[in-house]
Amino acid sequence: MTNTNKSVELNRDNINKCLCAECPVQIDSKCSKDKLDIINEKLKEEGDVKDIFKPEELVLVYCSFGKATCTDLASRELCKCTQCPVWLENNLANNDPIEYFCIEGIPK
Repeated sequence: MTNTNKSVELNRDNINKCLCAECPVQIDSKCSKDKLDIINEKLKEEGDVKDIFKPEELVLVYCSFGKATCTDLASRELCKCTQCPVWLENNLANNDPIEYFCIEGIPK
């Protein structure tokens, strides 16, 4: 079922579908790479991701919580938000912003 709500849930399913880790905006970010290693380790833990992660640790699903804390993102690169299953399933085309959630913040 497609979500028509503007809020995207932070959960394992959305984390696993997220394209942020392979997005040109983040792909060369040392900060993102370092955090992704931590994320992959923490995802082995049982439990709700909201209890496992602090938002500042995540470099994925910015559409669920807001801007990146990494400062070395390539903002001039083309992002992949509009190709992402999370974006599509949550009907984010009619929000502001419609992409670059890692830089612009959560869709409203």
